[in-house]
Amino acid sequence: MPNPVIIYGMSILRIGTRGSELALAQTHQAIAALQAANPGLMCEIQIISTAGDQRTDIPLHQVNAATGTGDKGVFIASIEEALAAGEIDCAVHSLKDMPGVLDSRFSLAAVLPREEIQDVLVIKTETDAPVIATGSVRRAHMVHTYWQGAARTIPVRGNVATRLRKLVENPEMTATLLARAGLNRLGYNRDSFEVNGTPLCVQGLPVEEFPPALGQGAIALECRRDDHATEALLSCVNHEPTFRCISCEREFLNLLQADCSVPVGGYAEINTDGSLTLHVVHYSDATHFTRLQETGHSPQEVAQALHRKLLASV
Repeated sequence: MPNPVIIYGMSILRIGTRGSELALAQTHQAIAALQAANPGLMCEIQIISTAGDQRTDIPLHQVNAATGTGDKGVFIASIEEALAAGEIDCAVHSLKDMPGVLDSRFSLAAVLPREEIQDVLVIKTETDAPVIATGSVRRAHMVHTYWQGAARTIPVRGNVATRLRKLVENPEMTATLLARAGLNRLGYNRDSFEVNGTPLCVQGLPVEEFPPALGQGAIALECRRDDHATEALLSCVNHEPTFRCISCEREFLNLLQADCSVPVGGYAEINTDGSLTLHVVHYSDATHFTRLQETGHSPQEVAQALHRKLLASV
């Protein structure tokens, strides 16, 4: 497999990413970090269309079956194909799009410092009975719980800009759910903003009651496992506290064998004594859920202990 071209300390790193505005913003953030850690590094962005980008006509949890991508992440499979073929040297992903276990050919070489992890409600019309647009099974189940049945959801797919546009244009929708991290990275980091002249308000949802997707808020850098030069290059920007938390979350996902069709949310946090606490909410159906937490020092052991608790509770 080809390594990055090295010319007297200057590297040309070919980076694969999706073409959405958010994916490109995250890729530029990764490039800035890499160039700060590796002066003289030259980067080339290659945009790759994924199954999740192409099939916006069906719910996200149905895309794997419809496109034959098996249990791979619908937003990363095509990028990993290019990585395996040597067409790119590394990939930048939203970590929450990655499955709990990577293909053995690849390595999660680094994660950048994590953004805010919470979900937010972007509101067009204030109402006691909101109609909330979301394409996430997790979010749809949590809407029922959080609003105690007073809210209902309708499906929506697309990137951040598309979902905001659909919210503004669709008279039935009163709000939509998005990740705070994505809004912040796109410059929507205020409590209100306008889209096509329509004012929208942003309401943060408490992570304790409306937990995010596991891995939410983190940017991942992936490379080939046998490409030690690129792995060393990327590892220079790894944020160890974030890596520790997401390792715990990803281990739990692996044990759960969860993909985007499994309604589970949660997050790991580092306590003042250095221990980790993993918080998880797992839904067996739209109205029945289990809320659990576990504390320890090893990310893998914490995830394993919490998974045992979950199995014992069902």
